[in-house]
Amino acid sequence: MLARRQFAVAMAGALWALGLGAAHAQIDAKLVVGGKNAESMGDSAIINGTTAEAISHACEKMSAAHHEAVAVVILDPFGNVVHEHRMDGAARYVAIHTAEMKAHTAFLTRQPTSLLQNRVARSPAVASREIAIGFFPVAGGLPIWAGRQIIGFIGVGGQRPTPEWSDEICAWRALEQVVGPQPPLPKPPAK
Repeated sequence: MLARRQFAVAMAGALWALGLGAAHAQIDAKLVVGGKNAESMGDSAIINGTTAEAISHACEKMSAAHHEAVAVVILDPFGNVVHEHRMDGAARYVAIHTAEMKAHTAFLTRQPTSLLQNRVARSPAVASREIAIGFFPVAGGLPIWAGRQIIGFIGVGGQRPTPEWSDEICAWRALEQVVGPQPPLPKPPAK
């Protein structure tokens, strides 16, 4: 009986290790914290500062090309700020605060904030509930996917949205450019 139990525990541990290894193996090592830093934190699936800064710069460059100024906030998978920057010309408090709230909402929900915005558009009565529980139901916050693993969250604030350009589009394109393929953006509700 003891031998069977030991075998079962050993197999469960091996399967867990394989699953964990497979999830982390899909992440490009250049994108995440590595080496002794990853060891000391106990996790290697955390966006690193270099990647976060590159994402921010990519979004800022695209925003400037659209004659807009933004604030970009990037969080790690635990909700800690890894990078935060406001372009000159972005509304000081509003752009930064909305970028922070969008990133935090994406962190809490593990999904694009536009899904909450779409829900509110379909049923405005849910807006007060979303806000009361700490969500900011406005597009511009996204999980940052590296393969099949979320390595962080981004929030972009400050742009006047159009059908062709918005905080969310800027964030998504910057992630695609720096990190690689991301899930498609949610479709807005039909009017």
